[in-house]
Amino acid sequence: MSSDDDGNVEIDTSPLEAGNYFLEGGDATPSNQFEIVVQSFSATDFEDDTVDDDETVDFEFNSNRGTYAVNVTADGLEDEDLDSIFNTSTDNNDFDVTDYDNSNDSDDEVIKISGISDADDYTANFTDIDTGEYTFDFESNDTSATSNDTITVTEGEDGSLSFGDEVIETRTNTAEIPVELEETDQGYLRVGTMEDAGYEVYLLVEDDDNNEGETGEVVVEMDTIAAANNTSSVEDAFSPADSDDSVSLEVVHNESANEHLGSGDYPLSLSTDINETLTDANDATDFSEDDLEAFDDSEEDTSYMTLENRQTLAEDAVTAHTAPQGNLNDITDELDDDETLNDLIEEENITATDTVADGDGMLVSLETEGLHSYFEEGDTFEDINSAANSNGQDFNLTIEGEDSGPNADPPVWTTSDTVGSDETATINDSVEVVAANQSEGTVLFNVDYSGFGSEFETGDSYDTTFNVNYDWEYASEEAEDNEENEEAVDSFDLEQREFELDDSNEELPASATATVTGETNVAPGTEVSDRLRSAGNFTQSNDAYVADDGTFEIGHDLSEYEAGIDYTLEADEEGGTEDDLEGTTIPGDALQSFDYDVSTDPAEPTVGDTVTGTVSVDNPNDAQKSEDVEFVFDGETLYNDTVDLDSGASDTIVDGATLLETAEKGDYEWELIVDGETEDSGTVTVAEDDSGSDDSGSDDSGSDDSGSDDSGSDDSGSDDSGSDDSGSDDSGSSDDGTPGFGVGVALVALLGAAMLALRRQN
Repeated sequence: MSSDDDGNVEIDTSPLEAGNYFLEGGDATPSNQFEIVVQSFSATDFEDDTVDDDETVDFEFNSNRGTYAVNVTADGLEDEDLDSIFNTSTDNNDFDVTDYDNSNDSDDEVIKISGISDADDYTANFTDIDTGEYTFDFESNDTSATSNDTITVTEGEDGSLSFGDEVIETRTNTAEIPVELEETDQGYLRVGTMEDAGYEVYLLVEDDDNNEGETGEVVVEMDTIAAANNTSSVEDAFSPADSDDSVSLEVVHNESANEHLGSGDYPLSLSTDINETLTDANDATDFSEDDLEAFDDSEEDTSYMTLENRQTLAEDAVTAHTAPQGNLNDITDELDDDETLNDLIEEENITATDTVADGDGMLVSLETEGLHSYFEEGDTFEDINSAANSNGQDFNLTIEGEDSGPNADPPVWTTSDTVGSDETATINDSVEVVAANQSEGTVLFNVDYSGFGSEFETGDSYDTTFNVNYDWEYASEEAEDNEENEEAVDSFDLEQREFELDDSNEELPASATATVTGETNVAPGTEVSDRLRSAGNFTQSNDAYVADDGTFEIGHDLSEYEAGIDYTLEADEEGGTEDDLEGTTIPGDALQSFDYDVSTDPAEPTVGDTVTGTVSVDNPNDAQKSEDVEFVFDGETLYNDTVDLDSGASDTIVDGATLLETAEKGDYEWELIVDGETEDSGTVTVAEDDSGSDDSGSDDSGSDDSGSDDSGSDDSGSDDSGSDDSGSDDSGSSDDGTPGFGVGVALVALLGAAMLALRRQN
C-alpha cells in the first residue's frame, strides 16, 4: 500500500471485517484510526402502492451513512425512464441524477443518484410511464448494501374542466370566475379573445386539494381595473379566492394592454394544455394564434364573463356615523372571514347619526355596487389615488361647511389633490378604509378630523359628499350623458360633548333596584362610570354603556340600607365629560322571594317505579336577585347552591333527578330550604299496585242487574221503591254511586218520577 503524490492512501475495505483499525508508522492517535461498519440501507415503501401515469409519489431512503450514492435499476424501464422518474423538477429532490456506465452488465439500464440524505423526503414522477408493475432495485454505489421496492403504475383518469355559475360583474369591481376541476388539480383559463373582446390573457389554475375521484374548485378573482392597465399590473390582477390555491399569469396577448376594460361580453375558455414556450408572460411579445394550437386542441369548456357599466350613485348613498373613539383603534382586527361589514357596524357600536360629539369617531359609509376594486382595508385616499392614478380628479370624499361668514367661502376638506380655493384643504391621509364588502355593496371610511384645523368648529353643520366626475372612464352612463357629476350627500352637526345626570338621581330608593340614569350626546357604546358614596355607609362604583337613544342606566344595590341616608353621586364618560349631584335615599320596595315549583314523576308512584324530581324557580321581581337553595329528599341533599336570576328570569335547578329507583312501598319526605328557612315540604307516597285486586272486578260485575227478585220486586213508581231496596241486598252495593240497582234502572226510575211530577202540575 502506497500513497499518491499528495500523500493520500486509498484502502480497499471489502476484505476487512467490521471493527476498529489504525495505521502503523506513527503513534496510535485519533488522526490515524478509523472504524469499519456495515452499511445498513433500505429504500422505504413508496408512499402509495399504486400511482397513476400522470402523478407523483413521495419516497425516502434510510441508512446509517450521512450522504451517499445509489445505483437504480428496474426491469422494463430504460435509463431515460428512470431519469424522468427521479430527476424531477421539484425542490424536494436535492440530489444529482446521472447515467451510470455498468461495464460488467451493459444490458442493464442504470442511473446513479448522488448526494442522498436520510433527512430528506423525495418525489418520484411517473408521468407518461407505461402502466405495469415495477420493482426498483437500489444498490449502494460503493458498498454491498441493497434494497428494493415495488409500485404499480395505473392509467390515470382523464381530467376535465368546466365553469361554474355565470359571471356578471360591474366594471371597477373584482369579478369571480369559478373553475371546476375533475380528476385533475390544474388547468388553463383564457379570459377574452382579441377577435371578440380585444383582450386576451391565459392563466394557470391550480387546486390545492387532491381531486382524484372527485371535483374541486378554484375561484379566480379578477380585478377589472388592474387587469387592463398594462402588463405589469396584469400580473397582479388575478388571484385565487382561497389562498391555498394558485392562479398564475402565463400569457398576455401583446396587443391586450388597453388602459381600461370596456363593458360587454368576454369569452372564457378552459383547456388542459398550452404551448410551454409561452408560459412566461414577459416573452409574449411575438404572440400569435398558432402558438396556442395546443390550448385550442385541448379545450374543455367555454363561457362568458359580462362586465357592466356602473349605475349612478343614489343621492342618499352616503351616511354619517359615529362611534366611541376607543373602538376605532382595533376596529379592523375584529372583521374576520365569517363576519360581514354590517356585523362589524353592529358589534362595534357604529351608529348612523346626524350629530357627532367632538372627540368621538366619525365614519362615513358609501353604498355602491361598483368601485370596490379601489378600496382595500387599511388604505388611505393617498393609497387609493396612487393606485387609481386619478390624482384625486375622478372620485373623492369631501366635507364642506354649510355656513360661512359674509364675503367668504365655506371651509372645505377633500380627498381630491386639486384644491379649489384657500379655504380648501386636502385630507388624503385623514380618510382610511375601515372595511369594504363588495357582496354587501358597502364601503366604510374612518375620517380622522383631529387635524382639520380651527375651521372645523363645534356648533356648525357640515355636508359629507362622495363625488364621481361625469367625464371619468368609469362614470355612469347617466352622468356622462347629462354631463353632471354623481353626488351622494349626508349632513351632520359637530357638537360639544354633553353629559348630564337626571334630577331623579337626587332620590334613590333603598332597594336592590336603585338605578342611576342620565343622558348624553356622545356616541352610543361609550362607557359611563359612576361613584355613589355615603360616608360611613357605602361606596359603590359601577359602569354601563350609552344606549342608542343617548341615555344610560347604572344599577346599584342599596337594599341593605335605610331611607334618609345622604350621598354624593359622580359620573363621567370615557371622553372626559362628567356631572355630579347630592341626594338622599328614599324607601324602596322590598324584593319578593322566588317562586318555586317541586314536582315528581310519576305524581302517584307505585312499587317498582323509578321516581324523578324537578325543581323550577322564577324571579317575579323587576330586578336581579339571589337566594341560597337546598333541596333534601328522604334525608339526602340533592341540591345546595346559590340561585342568581335576572329580572323576570327562570331556571330549572333540579332537572329530572332520580329520587327513587325501583321504589319500595312507603312515605318519603322532601324539603325545600331557602336562605336557611323551609320554603316548602311534602311527602311522596309509594303505594302497592292495585290494578289486579278484587275490588276492581266487583264494581263492574253487573250482579245488581242480573234479574234477581230484589232488584225489581217493588213497583218502580211507588214512593218507597228506593228505600226498601237501598240496603237490603248485600250484592247491590256499587262504587258507581247507584246503590241497589244498575244505571239503566236508575234512569227509568228518574224518568218515572219526572212524569209523575208533570201529571201533578197538570
